[in-house]
This record gives sequence, structure tokens and C-alpha cells, in this order.
Amino acid sequence: MRRLYEFLEQDTRAAGFARVALSTVLVLLIWQVVSMLVTNRLLLVPPAEVAVALAGEVEQGAMWTNAVATVTAVVTSFMVSVAIGVAVGLALASSRMLSLTGGPVLSALNSVPIIALAPLFIAWLGLGFASKFVLVIMVAVFPVVVTTEAGLRATDKQLVEAARSFNATPLQIFSTVTFPYALPFIVSGIRVAWARALVGIVVAEFFGSFAGFGFAILSASQTFDTARVLGYVIVLGAMGLAGSVLFAALERHLAPWRQE
Repeated sequence: MRRLYEFLEQDTRAAGFARVALSTVLVLLIWQVVSMLVTNRLLLVPPAEVAVALAGEVEQGAMWTNAVATVTAVVTSFMVSVAIGVAVGLALASSRMLSLTGGPVLSALNSVPIIALAPLFIAWLGLGFASKFVLVIMVAVFPVVVTTEAGLRATDKQLVEAARSFNATPLQIFSTVTFPYALPFIVSGIRVAWARALVGIVVAEFFGSFAGFGFAILSASQTFDTARVLGYVIVLGAMGLAGSVLFAALERHLAPWRQE
């Protein structure tokens, strides 16, 4: 048991897969036990029924149709939101006046429940890709802006002064000191943005879509098909986990010194 515990504590790929597998098995066991105690199948169904429902969606082709609609919209809008967030964060960090002027406005916008404005975006842009695209950007862009600005401002001043002592240009300081130092902050913001993007795309598809995971969840809930609802929720959770693992690996690749 002690060897297993030490193995799971290791920062290796095999240990990471083992931790994910172990947590998955524990969740499934708890789920199975709880589903045996809850007799109302409108509230909860066992994992086996969810697997059957997902298999049925795959056989009918609905899973592929919904996956294409959701993945296309969320990946496109997420990439744009990351680009906008990094650019705005760089601008705010490079200008104190701009930060003092635009910072409060961005904070106010970040505090607004953008999800509640989904019907308004759909009324402006109509049903389909455009409304989902804009809504996800509005939801996902702010974590990237905040962490980019925070990371650039948190750069160790001694490192900057050391670069200046070697006559480094401002561009060289940015590319070799400031931006690499801020990368872990930026990647952390991107991980948060990915989770928020998944929430945004589901809400957008609740209100204004004829395909997608959100649309499938809404239609299944209207027919009290709990197994199908939970199936699509699990798929979204898997997307969130995959994104988190991917961005964690990206951080280790771009900033290996953080692991030392």
C-alpha cells in the first residue's frame, strides 16, 4: 500500500494516468451505490444505463452531429478569446494609464452575469454559430486578460535589471524575461477560460441552437431521459478534463523551470 501511495505521488505520466483511473473508478463505485439507494430513475440512473444511452446516441449518429456543432463552436471561440485576452493583457500591463482607465471597465464587465444575457445575444445574432461564438468569447476572455496582466506585472525586477545590465533591448527583455516569466500565469488563465467556455457553449445551445451537447441535454431533460442527460454531461466533463491535462502539459513544456 505504501509503494502504491508513493507511486501515485510521483510526477510522471504513468502516475498521472493511474490517478485519473483510480479517481474514475471511485466515482463510478460511489455513483453505483447511490443509484441503488435512489429508487426514482428520474433523479439518478446507474452508470450502466448511461453507457447504454451513450451507445445509442453513437449508433443513431446524434452524438457525431452534436459533437461537431459543439466542438467547432467552442474551439473556434476559445482560440479567439485566448488571442484577445493575451493581447488585452499585454496592453494593460504595458501602460499604467491604460490599466487605470480600462481596468475598472473590464472588472465591471467581468462581474456582469454574461450568461443571463444569452437571450439578448441570440436576439441580436440569431440562432446558430454567431451567437454561440460571441457568447463564449464574452465568458472566456476575462480570465486570460487578468492572468496575463498579473503575470507580466509579477516579473522579478532583479531579472529585468540583470537583463538591462547586459544592454538588452526592451524587446529582448520582453521575449527572454518578462513573457517567459508570465507564461505559467497565462496558461493558468487559459485553463480557467476553457472551463468557462464549456459552460458558455452549453448555455448558448440551451437558448439558440438546433444541435450540440447543450441542445441534446435540454431535449433529453424535457423528455425526462436522465440517462441521456448524464451521458452528455459526462462527455462535457471529459472535454474539460482533457483540456486541463493538455494545458498542464503545455505549461510543463513552455516553462520547464517551474517543475524544478
